[in-house]
Amino acid sequence: MNKPTFLIYQRPLLCAMIQCPTPDECIEKIRRSIAGGADALGIQLCKLEKQYRTETELKRIFAACEGKPIYITSYRTGHSKDLSDEECAALLIMGIRCGATLADVMGDMFDQGALYELSTDTLAIEKQKALIAEIHAMGGEVLMSCHTKHALSVEDNLMIAKAQEERGADILKIVDVAESKSEIPSYIKSIQKIVADTDKKLLFLVSGEGRIIRYIGPNFGVCMYLCVESHGELDTKEQPTLKKIKAVRDNILF
Repeated sequence: MNKPTFLIYQRPLLCAMIQCPTPDECIEKIRRSIAGGADALGIQLCKLEKQYRTETELKRIFAACEGKPIYITSYRTGHSKDLSDEECAALLIMGIRCGATLADVMGDMFDQGALYELSTDTLAIEKQKALIAEIHAMGGEVLMSCHTKHALSVEDNLMIAKAQEERGADILKIVDVAESKSEIPSYIKSIQKIVADTDKKLLFLVSGEGRIIRYIGPNFGVCMYLCVESHGELDTKEQPTLKKIKAVRDNILF
């Protein structure tokens, strides 16, 4: 049976992110997100307490998504701070096995601390490719993410995107930082250049003074909006609310 996809859509997807410590809290927020118009759900497994990281509980959480495509992360944050990268990868595999579609493979997985969160280590890159191939063999899709923590040029962003593409990712994710609003035009150019020069979907986000990219990025080629039904203690504050971003998306002609 084919999984619901993140790669084919009529309009950029509204993906509501879920960061909760227990399955019941996840399910409640998922239900509110769907009622609010979410097209997809992003379950951040790294924020789920370890005792709930079982196939039974993951399947219960995913069942609440009502057949919508599911994006999962397994970062080195939350309740995963003490896990090895191999353990983080195993959690992604479990999530795909339990019904998730899109796995977020960190660009520095197996090489923590690489500049721009993009490994250049040969062994780490081969392990990333093997993990991506395994996810694909299970019928899943792969997003490779680089949270650069820098303000980058168009050329640097394209370099990262090309590296992610070469490793086999289906969706290229880059999260930059803007120190001033004057950098916003450069990030729009980055989006347009990456879309023109790669064959992959792009999720390009900016923090800091460039947060407007989270609202207008899809007008230039970004594949989806990351949003949140409401801002709780664990939610990413820079992600816009679903209600607000849905109004933006639904009133723009794509």
